[in-house]
Amino acid sequence: MVHILDILNRLENKFDRLNVSSPSNSSGLFVNNDAQPASHNTSPSQVQPPSQAQSQVPSLPTSSDRSSQSETPYRDDPLRMDVPRSYRHLTAAHKVLLWPTIYVHLLNSGIAAATDLQYVLREGTPWFINLEMAKYPQSLPYDVRLPCYALGNSQPGQAARVAFPSLSSEYMQQYSDVYFNTFNVIYPVLNRDNFQNETIPAIQKHGYGDGDPTSVIALLVFALGKVAIEGTYGNPISFNNNCASGIRGGSLERPPGLDISNEARRRIGFIVSQCTLENVQILLLQAVYTEACARHIDFWRSTVAASMACQVLIKCAPLDWSSDRGDLVKRAYLTCNLTEDLYHLDLDLPQTGISELEDHVPLPYFRTDVQAGEDIADERSHFQYHFLAMIALKRLIRRIHAALHDGQSAFHIHHVILTVPIATSTTGEAAVDHTCPPVALVKELAHQLESWRQLLPRLLQWSDQARFDFPSVDVRSTHVSGNLFTSDQGPVPINHRYNLDIVTAQLRTRFYYARFMIYRPFIYKALHFSEMMTTADVDCCALALQSACRWPLAMAPPKDKKRLVPYLFAWTQNLVGILLILRMTTVNECLGRIASERVNQEEMDFTARMLLDWVRDVRQIDGIAEWAWRLLDPLYNNRAYNA
Repeated sequence: MVHILDILNRLENKFDRLNVSSPSNSSGLFVNNDAQPASHNTSPSQVQPPSQAQSQVPSLPTSSDRSSQSETPYRDDPLRMDVPRSYRHLTAAHKVLLWPTIYVHLLNSGIAAATDLQYVLREGTPWFINLEMAKYPQSLPYDVRLPCYALGNSQPGQAARVAFPSLSSEYMQQYSDVYFNTFNVIYPVLNRDNFQNETIPAIQKHGYGDGDPTSVIALLVFALGKVAIEGTYGNPISFNNNCASGIRGGSLERPPGLDISNEARRRIGFIVSQCTLENVQILLLQAVYTEACARHIDFWRSTVAASMACQVLIKCAPLDWSSDRGDLVKRAYLTCNLTEDLYHLDLDLPQTGISELEDHVPLPYFRTDVQAGEDIADERSHFQYHFLAMIALKRLIRRIHAALHDGQSAFHIHHVILTVPIATSTTGEAAVDHTCPPVALVKELAHQLESWRQLLPRLLQWSDQARFDFPSVDVRSTHVSGNLFTSDQGPVPINHRYNLDIVTAQLRTRFYYARFMIYRPFIYKALHFSEMMTTADVDCCALALQSACRWPLAMAPPKDKKRLVPYLFAWTQNLVGILLILRMTTVNECLGRIASERVNQEEMDFTARMLLDWVRDVRQIDGIAEWAWRLLDPLYNNRAYNA
């Protein structure tokens, strides 16, 4: 634990010393770093509708025009369209759709779903949110509940406390064990020892009461335990070409644990306005359950509510950070902050401001979990190392975003400006100056990312060649030899203890995601400014494509128990963006040449098959994936990818 805390501090200090405003210029393509970015404001009246963008071919600027505008002819796109002078490499996954070459290719493809791009341009992120809202116009069914009977131990003036015959002591213990070995490993908002030694005995003795936070927490834990069991061993919700869906247990409308969750939902209303630690934990547990049910909007809203309550708690309540309760507040805060940051960077969803408290909240030590008497499952799972490693990696990703993607580090290149309509500033997708970062800055960021991996505790480390291997940790899992991740696990469900496959896949895949985001601007450059590609640019573009290949999260066992995959909504959108880029390697001359010369074709084909399989499966429960599949299926139709 001390080691990983030291890693966090060392990486923070290294990044603080990194001068992103004036890095060395190794490519020779950039003007004076002191130059101010040229402004480019696009009003709604200036935005071309897609039909005009597809048909209108503006004339090339004259030499005098190019001299005055500091532009160079763009020779690859026969349409000669204009890309905004101020186009930025936003990290939000769905912004790849607005990359001019991809945008034009989709419009010219004749795919029916491509006509929806006009709404993406006009509305931006809200249009995608509407897809999710349309997918599930109603809340989870509320007509399922647990049979109960009243207990005679209620206080005067209070509603009678109840017990549920179907939640016997045996089931409560089973569900709580499974919960702490799965979901709490990823979202460590509860303490296992306290729950099993205090919460369960209190529930067994006094039953479940209205207005009692402990009762709600217990019910949500049991519901999630049931989700984890059925999400691993339950029947697939469908079959496609004799291939079982990775979404297991229950059905689309009635997910596992709904009866138990509904009992918690009925009681949440009595305590929802509180800003206590227990209320934050309840909202986070509710968020985790709704995400396991693919109710992504509910997940987002519950997380936002938890973040707001957590901010009030930290700012207004007296806290002793060294106490066990203070440690739980830290864990709740970091869970809220981690989720909000990833959803903002991946999906462009708004933030609540909880990240502003980051410097005021110490890192947790998980002291009680490590010293939990005879029950050492939490310590053996090393969940605290995974969680703190994710926190450190999230900070690196945020800095990558700030340095390369949000305009704080603007570096101009001379090019012809191709114009594709970009959503107005009212949608949160305002056009800014097109930038391409210096190779020196990119290499420095990549070095810092690699340092993060090398400084991890040994039991979390891996190499690129061993990204599918078991970690160096002595845990008793179902399979201890061979690869931890494979393309197909077969018909028998695999359940690794302590959620080993999910936490390992999440950490490693998030690393490759971060590396991909570092180098992704060079894919954009290859697609739009191929005549300006240097050898260093080509190397970086190839590294971006390599970083997008063979992500462990898209393989088995994680792909076969998607209800347990954290941040499923965000991961799916990232995979869609990568599939669009991989498809462009087959139609764009520059990118295709780089891919054929620098990237293993078998790895790209394998990746495309895995990601297509993921989107094909998830589209059953995800409104955005359902729409994206209507784009991807025709794009990849009749190719070897379509397994």
